[in-house]
Amino acid sequence: MNSLKFWIAVGLGTGLSPKAPGTTGTLGILPLVVLAWDAPVWVWILVFLILVTLSLWSIPEAGRRLGEIDHGQIVIDEWAGMWLAGFGVAMIMDAPVFIGISVAFLGFRFFDILKPWPVSWCEQRIPDAWGVLADDLAAGLYVHLLVAVFVMINMLTG
Repeated sequence: MNSLKFWIAVGLGTGLSPKAPGTTGTLGILPLVVLAWDAPVWVWILVFLILVTLSLWSIPEAGRRLGEIDHGQIVIDEWAGMWLAGFGVAMIMDAPVFIGISVAFLGFRFFDILKPWPVSWCEQRIPDAWGVLADDLAAGLYVHLLVAVFVMINMLTG
């Protein structure tokens, strides 16, 4: 069971890259995001809830094995954050899947790496697995909100 938790936490191995594990881990969820692109909202929500549950379940064990709860190779939280970003883009932006995925991926990685407030606050102030997960969800929400703002501006000016 512990081995299963570890493999889920490291994104089925996508986070085990020696360089940029957060980015390679985020790439690991993209095939599922592509498959879900035109799916109904309930599918997006269901998978999101599954990813959050798997994150909270697997992160503590992987953190113990790796010696740090927010170890870079733990990427199930990136999966959940990227899923949230993809959901926002898919629901709000009328774009082909490749463009939408690119916007979601680049936006998510931008906010996950730079960690503007409240992403940084979540990482620093929320303890344990919730904190590991919360900063990535905040980064995904940033993408969601910015896409909504740009679409609204485009509608008003376009």
